[in-house]
Amino acid sequence: MSEEFCKVKNRIQKIVLMVVFLLTLTPLPLSAQATISEEPDFPEIKSDYVYMVDLDNNQIMLDEGSEQTIYPASMTKMMTLLVAIENAPALESTMVLGPEVFAGLAEAHASVAGFKPGEEVSVKDLLYGLFLPSGADAAQALALEEAGSEAAFVELMNEKAAALGMSGTHFVNTSGLHDPDHYTTLRDLEKLMRYALENPTFREIFQTRRYTANPSLHPGGLVWESTLFAKLTTGPENEANATITANTSRIVNDSIIGGKTGYTNPAGLCLASIAEKNGTRYLLITAHAPVSNTPYHILDAAHIYDYFYEYYARQTVLTADQILLETKVPFVLFNNKLSLSAGSDIVLNLPKTLDLSTLLIETELDQDLQAPISEGQRLGTVKISRTDTETPTVLKELELVSPRSYKRSALLYGFYQFQQWVKNNTIFFALSVLGLILCLILLRDYRREQRRYQSARKKRRRRPHL
Repeated sequence: MSEEFCKVKNRIQKIVLMVVFLLTLTPLPLSAQATISEEPDFPEIKSDYVYMVDLDNNQIMLDEGSEQTIYPASMTKMMTLLVAIENAPALESTMVLGPEVFAGLAEAHASVAGFKPGEEVSVKDLLYGLFLPSGADAAQALALEEAGSEAAFVELMNEKAAALGMSGTHFVNTSGLHDPDHYTTLRDLEKLMRYALENPTFREIFQTRRYTANPSLHPGGLVWESTLFAKLTTGPENEANATITANTSRIVNDSIIGGKTGYTNPAGLCLASIAEKNGTRYLLITAHAPVSNTPYHILDAAHIYDYFYEYYARQTVLTADQILLETKVPFVLFNNKLSLSAGSDIVLNLPKTLDLSTLLIETELDQDLQAPISEGQRLGTVKISRTDTETPTVLKELELVSPRSYKRSALLYGFYQFQQWVKNNTIFFALSVLGLILCLILLRDYRREQRRYQSARKKRRRRPHL
């Protein structure tokens, strides 16, 4: 029996080694700026904060401190104008300006439109008087008329800011007079401008160069020129852009179509503007240029616009049918192929001399890919970046969505779950398999010994007695 036991022991050792080897083959779980201002031809600018986007494809063209807290100065009046328009009665309705409209304005050295106490003025004239000459008197009048007090009107401004997602913004007055608790960011102002420019009345006033109001105590009317366009001229065709002409002291620029200036000593010179040329529209906000008789804020905008219109052009970097990701969806029994594409041509504003092969296109899934997947479900993102600069710059980020639904196979998913259980319970599974094999071997050997014993017994019975 000892010899037989040794044979059984050797067989068990071989089986254990085989089990360990097979366990190692168990399948694993299925898985799933550099800033443009660094470029050699970019103009020298004075503003500390600059933010520029392409209005048509939402591409960020330039970003210098767009999320830094700034004082908006009279750029505040963009929100004042928007809230006044949305809460105003008919534009042709009129009101009489009481002395409370003008209280404290002279002491604060606020800019005014030139209205007089006791004057009857239309809402439309007040809106233009608020924006073009940056009139704090018009701001006060609109606030009193529409909300009862400036404080109540400011509440409406802050409510609107919250509704637009301007999380870094807080207003305390309607005109932008300096207050430490009156602040915003360039990105927040972009949100405001994008929304407000969809309003036809806002857009018309924002782009107006000159306007004549007809309040009751000004028989000849009040003529206002935009604080922005007062410093601009399209100039002769042969005159260089973004220069101040000697005879008019105006900046030559043929692309800026609207904007709002701002100025206080803490805020510096500020400007929010839009430009359009050759079918391309830009939005640009600059802040904290040095306070000076030289309009650095407008010069900066003119230089930046001229630079982009001269050196940049729209180029197709992805076609609608270009495959960005091709894979198989786990746990799908049939037709499990998944192909993701942009869905439409992706056109970006890029340097005219840029080699498109230097662009980096990275596809990243949100999580391990597996069924079930519904049609239109977000699966990840694709990032398009420039790599020809010292610091890679993300130019565009797109969502990747599933073109159709994928149902999960219960059979494949059940097998996967079993694999997971085996992986997470390796020792228990190995011992269970080993124990089962040992039991089978012992049972086999027991039956074999039983047969030998019974066979020997029969032979002894058949042996004749002497």
